Amino acid sequence: MFKLFYLPDTASLAPHIILNRLGAAHELVKLGKNDGSLEAEEYLKLNPNRRVPTLIDGDLVLFESAAICMHLADSDPDSGLLPPLGSAKRAVAYKWLVFMTNSIQADMMFYFYKERFAKTPEGAEEVKEVGIERVTTFMSRLDDALSDGRPYLCGGQKTIVEDYLLMLGRWYMQMGQEENLKSMAHLYALLCVLEDDHYVKATYEAEGCSPLFID
Repeated sequence: MFKLFYLPDTASLAPHIILNRLGAAHELVKLGKNDGSLEAEEYLKLNPNRRVPTLIDGDLVLFESAAICMHLADSDPDSGLLPPLGSAKRAVAYKWLVFMTNSIQADMMFYFYKERFAKTPEGAEEVKEVGIERVTTFMSRLDDALSDGRPYLCGGQKTIVEDYLLMLGRWYMQMGQEENLKSMAHLYALLCVLEDDHYVKATYEAEGCSPLFID
């Protein structure tokens, strides 16, 4: 059985959705941002980065959300949550997942943790604005990719890439970028479709998340 350490509406959201999508037996361990649980000695043995998510699968301990998502998909190859190994579509899935975690998610940190990247309050605000600009540019590239009419980023198959995209789409909305996102018509339409999903709704309910793209 899997064990997922999580915080609601954080980087653990995509792995949580995927666990539900797989129907995999799992235990959830909720941590707190301000209760010391991220710094607890036992947790630091699992994840010295003081972050979520962390996944335990038998003797295997994983951190980093994208790595966990890929491992979960590979744990059930028949699930279709990733295209076949060695296929061109599998490579495309890797491309988009790495783009999202290495470019979009990384630059979102400039917004949410601006004070880490500046020495003055004024500098922190500049960092925040740069983060918004960079993330908006990257999000628009996803919209461009969808403009050819494909239903999902990898073509006709919904994969873990979409669950990761939904997680980042929520964060972009939380950055106050609803107007920008709605102007990316293809991307916004996909996010609405992704949120109107049984497994997503079940995960939201478990974590106490409110929908951001559908009523």
